[in-house]
Amino acid sequence: MKLIGDIHAYPWTQMIANNCNTYAVAGPPTLLIDPGHANFYYHVEKGLKEDKLPETPEIVFLTHCHPDHFEAAEQLQKKGSRLAMHSLEVEYMQGQGRSLARSLGMNFPELKIDIILEEGPFQLGNEEWEVFLTPGHSPGHVCLYNNTQKVLFAGDLIFAQGVGRVDFPGGSGEELKKSIERMAKLDLEWVLPGHGPIIKGAESIRKNFEIIASMYFGLI
Repeated sequence: MKLIGDIHAYPWTQMIANNCNTYAVAGPPTLLIDPGHANFYYHVEKGLKEDKLPETPEIVFLTHCHPDHFEAAEQLQKKGSRLAMHSLEVEYMQGQGRSLARSLGMNFPELKIDIILEEGPFQLGNEEWEVFLTPGHSPGHVCLYNNTQKVLFAGDLIFAQGVGRVDFPGGSGEELKKSIERMAKLDLEWVLPGHGPIIKGAESIRKNFEIIASMYFGLI
């Protein structure tokens, strides 16, 4: 479904299994953020078709390498999509991330990352976005921000009245808090999290950051 401007959302609302929300930015080039689990990717395919977006996006932007966010990237890469991930997360993916997935009984796809991300500008067609390194949930977790539309793709950094877990290998409560505090300073009208409902409106977003700080910062 279309949210705002060229941004589309394919939220995962079924309770039968864990999977992430997926988002798309219409191109050219078309950008897909976090395709999710391979066996649940059908709902993204359906959404892309309904929104008349390419079946195979040119770029798949991966906020981090937990399987519920990136497993379906393998099939997209085989179809021609280019995969983007932060350099620190690539390193994590090749070590602790792979071990974590195996310990959880999850499939870990064999991927070659085509675009190595670093913090800073990210050019998408004629529009400039910004990549923020936001560790805590995983070492190379990133958020993607657009100042024009005041949109933050938050991955598993924050949710509506929640935060990404930090008890997995490579997680850090202190790093997560620092990352959240950085993102709270951005000019935002939309926060698009990796799970759960979208947070809309500057005041709602501000209150959500305040709730997160009061509820979680003393615990993580």
